[in-house]
Amino acid sequence: MSDDMSAAEAFELVGEYEMSQAPRIVTNQLFHYTKADTAAVILRNHTLRLAPYSETNDLWETKPQHPHLIGPMPDDVDVSFALWNEIDRQLRMHTKIGCLTQDVVLDDDNITNRDALRGWAHLSLWAHYGEMYAGACLRFDREKLVESFLKHRRAASSAFHGAVRYLSGQNGPSVTEGISFEQVEEFGADAVALSYAATNKDALYFRKHIDWASESEYRLILLNQSTEYALVDIREAVTGVILGTEFPRERLQDIEEALELYPGAALEQLVYHGRRLYCEPFAGLPEHSYQPPIHEWSARREGSLEERLLALESVEAKAKVDRRQAASLVSDILPLLAEGASEIELELGKWSQIEARILPNDISAIPAGQRARKPGVPGETVHYQHGFQWVVDHRSRKTHTLTAAAALQVLEGKRLRLHAVVNVEHMNDGGPRLEELWRETREAELLDAAAATSGLLSELAGAARENLASFDRLRASAEAKPVGTPDDSADIE
Repeated sequence: MSDDMSAAEAFELVGEYEMSQAPRIVTNQLFHYTKADTAAVILRNHTLRLAPYSETNDLWETKPQHPHLIGPMPDDVDVSFALWNEIDRQLRMHTKIGCLTQDVVLDDDNITNRDALRGWAHLSLWAHYGEMYAGACLRFDREKLVESFLKHRRAASSAFHGAVRYLSGQNGPSVTEGISFEQVEEFGADAVALSYAATNKDALYFRKHIDWASESEYRLILLNQSTEYALVDIREAVTGVILGTEFPRERLQDIEEALELYPGAALEQLVYHGRRLYCEPFAGLPEHSYQPPIHEWSARREGSLEERLLALESVEAKAKVDRRQAASLVSDILPLLAEGASEIELELGKWSQIEARILPNDISAIPAGQRARKPGVPGETVHYQHGFQWVVDHRSRKTHTLTAAAALQVLEGKRLRLHAVVNVEHMNDGGPRLEELWRETREAELLDAAAATSGLLSELAGAARENLASFDRLRASAEAKPVGTPDDSADIE
């Protein structure tokens, strides 16, 4: 991490990298965003409507796509333009399209938000098609929906389906061959257009500009001689409905009654919190929006807003300088802390039936009341703090977790404070409960910091080993109990 990068920025960067590298599983679910009223109509009529291709909102599709003409051409150029227009009419005016969204799961337990790419979690789709979060998202079984759609396939028609591929730029559809004027004269423009579309369906219907990539689109394409809407029977394909965060109360009964026609289909609700979307079982719409109580925040410091802001910026700038200076003071100590962390990780990793991992930049060893305060806040000044935590999970059933943590702080006067702690976390029906098994805190002068750090890490490793037998007894007890049995052996002797 560079000196100019904050811990929050580093965490954000690492999170984005982990998400980009996580395996992605495309599920068998498809989603369709729509308005509240339209959702009820779709469910009551048992049909999903495929709209004319010309009604999409993409210039690549609403504007003419003039195919390449090959072979001997007529002398009259107007005839060539007329053929272009006729093929375009056959392709765009006779094509019907159903737009859905794929469902993607990030297959990595370490990802904080594995639902980030789920089919129901697209902010832009809720805004554009889901009535600014007041609409609904219909969930379908993809195989059953496609099976119903393909029943529209007839002679002299084509039915295609698949995921859209997104391109950064394109001069025109990348087709295998152009349109032969001679074939048009021999077989007719309508037949040639159908054949051309079947041969080049991917380039014509399943390529979009990368600007639309967030839609993760899956398409149903029907090409026949009709210019009317096409209807796909969804009775066997609907698996659920997700209501937007702003879904109106007056439309709820319509959705609930329409959903009764689909036994087994779930009613769920989109929940927003902390820039994340969650999909949860429907538990009723809130009676009213939460209104926080009015509170007047007065400052302890006197002065105008300009003066107080200047004072805040001043203490922030000084704290930044002090932090860098403090970090340089312990630049020789941090490698010892990291080395000790690796040794403890290796030691803990020798235990059987456990998963051991190290959490860098973790200050959990420092009691909450002794951690660094924001600049300018009254209390003890801590210029710098850094630490590690080692986590040991019971592998088969994570009912108990042992943690060992160490951290150092640089205080005023170039003094150092060292912390080490061993905890066990019990998981039961009442939620997690943290129990402290061992703790040591000591202060040291800078000259003695190396010896003090090495000594404390050695004591921490010993404390972890001493509690191994008790931890193993807890693990054995958890193995012997059925899942959900209350934990009556939570305390380590």
